[in-house]
Amino acid sequence: MQKYKLIKSMRKTLTLQVKWWELIVKAPFFTTKKTIEGFIYKHSLWIEEKLEIHKNKKKLSDEDIKNLRKEAKKYIPDRVKFIANKYWLKYNKVRITSAKTRWWSCSSRKNLNFTYRLILTPIEVIDYVIVHELAHLKEMNHSKKFWLEVEKMMSDYKVHRKWLKKEWMNID
Repeated sequence: MQKYKLIKSMRKTLTLQVKWWELIVKAPFFTTKKTIEGFIYKHSLWIEEKLEIHKNKKKLSDEDIKNLRKEAKKYIPDRVKFIANKYWLKYNKVRITSAKTRWWSCSSRKNLNFTYRLILTPIEVIDYVIVHELAHLKEMNHSKKFWLEVEKMMSDYKVHRKWLKKEWMNID
């Protein structure tokens, strides 16, 4: 059986995450060990594939990170400004972070945060993430109304969202 780190919480579903060499299982509080191990077994090919990807991945050097942060700080705020102006949206400030799990967010104070890692994705994906966060300026949730706002700004957003869901673990 694959070794794993277990995180139990008030969630409703089981999920798997592979971070570098570690398998993380997130499960509802009352999930049995048998259920968890069955879930891991069912997804063992996927897990092995992700572990192999991470094993072969080059870890970024401090210099790489410094350069990527610099590039992100130059590109992302300008792009946010451009897209926001196009749709007459007002935000407070843009921050570039080193976040590893929460790659982007929009606060109730209209502050937009993006990880420098976003610069490693295709330009269309960066635009999708920016559009996603700007849509939160109108709808601070992920309701149907929110997704309609995203679609108004980027009609093909689903393509970029799908790419991100598939590839985000391979970045950095």
